[in-house]
Amino acid sequence: MTRDYKNTPKPGAAAKKKPKAPAPTPGWVWMLAGLAIGLFVALLVYLKDFSAAQDGAAPVVERGRPAEPAEKPAPKAEPESAHKPRFDFYNLLPEMEVLIPDQELAAEREKEPAEKVVYYLQAASFRRFEEADRLRAQLALMNIESQIQRVTVNDTSTWHRVRIGPFTSARKMDKVRGRLRAANIDPIVLKVKR
Repeated sequence: MTRDYKNTPKPGAAAKKKPKAPAPTPGWVWMLAGLAIGLFVALLVYLKDFSAAQDGAAPVVERGRPAEPAEKPAPKAEPESAHKPRFDFYNLLPEMEVLIPDQELAAEREKEPAEKVVYYLQAASFRRFEEADRLRAQLALMNIESQIQRVTVNDTSTWHRVRIGPFTSARKMDKVRGRLRAANIDPIVLKVKR
């Protein structure tokens, strides 16, 4: 007769039982533990600030007596050099380049100035050279010559200005300005004394 060996226990298998895994910790226990830690840290910060206030300018009140105002230290006199500009370009730049409002530009179109003045159009200013070069290429496709001028401001940040010009008359400059506005580029008009 045939015997079914599939369901027969192996010798020694009864002695090897798997240990049970510990039950997982419920989520509310973890939430309470996190809350307790957070409150403890908040208490430490509060005590630190409270002790700093006691050591510092906070007046101490004795029983029955109002606190006397503490004497304020005299403000330090600032040296006169703090009020003067540290750089000369604050004075030089307004003399060299002047931003012209539209009303004044209209009046200058009617008459040519007696002094030697040239005009520039600043199409844009970018921090990255690649962006300035992209605009310069776009202007070249419109048959407008431009230059990229690299300027460092406060010895920290570098800007790349896309400039068009110089123009010797306001009329010529205004023609190019109209073409730029038609291409959704709103340039700044600059007047530079020669």
